[in-house]
Amino acid sequence: MSAQSAPAKVQQVSAIGVTPPPDIYVECQAFSGSLATLFLMVRDHKVNLLGVPLAPVCEAFAEYLIETSGEDTERAASAIAVLSYLLERKAFALLPVEEASSEDPPELSEPMEPSVQEFAQVILALNDLAEERGGLFFRQSRPPVQDLVDGKGGAYELPIEIGDVTTFDLARAFERLVARAIPDKPAAFRKPARSLSEMMVVVSRALQLEFKSLDEIVVGDFTRTEAVWWFLALLELIRIGQARVRSHKGEVQFAGAAAA
Repeated sequence: MSAQSAPAKVQQVSAIGVTPPPDIYVECQAFSGSLATLFLMVRDHKVNLLGVPLAPVCEAFAEYLIETSGEDTERAASAIAVLSYLLERKAFALLPVEEASSEDPPELSEPMEPSVQEFAQVILALNDLAEERGGLFFRQSRPPVQDLVDGKGGAYELPIEIGDVTTFDLARAFERLVARAIPDKPAAFRKPARSLSEMMVVVSRALQLEFKSLDEIVVGDFTRTEAVWWFLALLELIRIGQARVRSHKGEVQFAGAAAA
């Protein structure tokens, strides 16, 4: 391998696009040509640097600096940039590469198993909640007048929380109340419609701060229709927080709103 000044016939090539490096000629078994040409061939992956010794090239560059006494700084800087690139590329090429063993076959990714069964318990719980929700009544609030004009319905009110009292407990209490009622008399012609708000006032006055059962609260004779209105008014009072309900020793009891 030799590195020397290039013959005059060799055309200079700008390796970094500005100033060509010095006329250092490289000749070895893997490459023959100027330093600038070597740079271009390595950059374009046309020459394998493993077959090009770079030590003589660096020595030739050092001799060039001594001969020129550092007068041509631009070409010297271009040579430093070229040599730095070549040294870096060869250093990467000399790093060992781990080769895969031919004896061990490549690991194949295992097929993914269906993951639906992992959520089976959650699916069952959601189905139970959906079934329970289907048995609840969601009261629709009265929409604003403008919503009615725009054809929009009112939002649904969520069922109120009444502690450990269930809808079945309330149904049993209503059933006992109706069982005590007497048959209704024939309705009078054009009888005035009953007012729920007025009935709520009657029920609110009948409730006390102390919890009592319906048998203790509703006394005297009453018809089945009156029982229905009485219970509807009681439920409305519970909804707006003007009445309380609890389950005590397996019996549903009611009371008026607690004093502030």
